[in-house]
Amino acid sequence: MRHLFIAMATAWWALGCAAGIPPALLQARTQEAERWQRQYEEERVRSEELAERLSAVESELERVANEHAEANQALQVLSEEVARLAAERDSLEEHNAQLQARQRELARLQEQLSDKWFESALSRARRHSPPPAPAATSPGGGQGASP
Repeated sequence: MRHLFIAMATAWWALGCAAGIPPALLQARTQEAERWQRQYEEERVRSEELAERLSAVESELERVANEHAEANQALQVLSEEVARLAAERDSLEEHNAQLQARQRELARLQEQLSDKWFESALSRARRHSPPPAPAATSPGGGQGASP
C-alpha cells in the first residue's frame, strides 16, 4: 500500500510540473539541459583523456622507480665487490711483502751457502794440491815486483 501511495504522489507531481510550464520556457530549459549534457560529455571525455595520461605517467614513474631500485641494488652489489676486492688486494699485498722478505732471506742464505761452498772448495783444493814449489829467487834480492 505504501508503494502505491508513493507511485501516485510521484505521478501527480510529475504531471503537475509538466502541465504548468510554458513551451518557450520548456524549450529554453531543454536547450540548457542539452548544453549541460554536451558540456558534461566534453568534460567526461577530457577526464578520461586525463585519466589515461595520468595512468601513463604513473606507469612511467613506476618504471623509473624500478630502474632506480635496480640501479641502487647494482650499486650495492658493486660496493660489496669493491670492498671484497680491496680486502683481497690487501691480502695479496701482505702476501707479496712476505714473499719479498722470504726472497731476501733466500738470497742471503744463498750468498752464505755460496761463500761456504767456495771456502769448502778452496779448502779441498789446498788439501789435494801438491805443496807449492819453492819460489825461484830473482836477481833483485829475492823480491819480485808486485803490483
